[in-house]
Amino acid sequence: MERMHFQDGITLVAGVVLVATPFVFAITPPEGMSLTLLIANFAIAGVAAIILGAAALFYFRKWEEWLDIVLGVWLVASPWVLGFTYSPMAMWIAFACGIVIAAMGIWRTVEENGEHAY
Repeated sequence: MERMHFQDGITLVAGVVLVATPFVFAITPPEGMSLTLLIANFAIAGVAAIILGAAALFYFRKWEEWLDIVLGVWLVASPWVLGFTYSPMAMWIAFACGIVIAAMGIWRTVEENGEHAY
């Protein structure tokens, strides 16, 4: 079985994008609101994606792909759950990274299940 998959590398890159986003882009909350939840969400989800991507590159386990899917779904929902829809840029980055991470997890899961179908 092939151990390294490009999908895991893409997940890792999406994690780096998430961690970097609050520091690279000037996201300003409306008056009276804080960026704490947004920054924490991007940092925790980004580090999780980096760890999952790196771990899967070197030691593949099926459950890692399921965690990618869960993480991706969380990122898609997080702007509304945590209330940072005031920043379209942060919202779209969370949404796009979530879709990418979930899609990579789904892709690897389907690919892995297909290998054992024969």
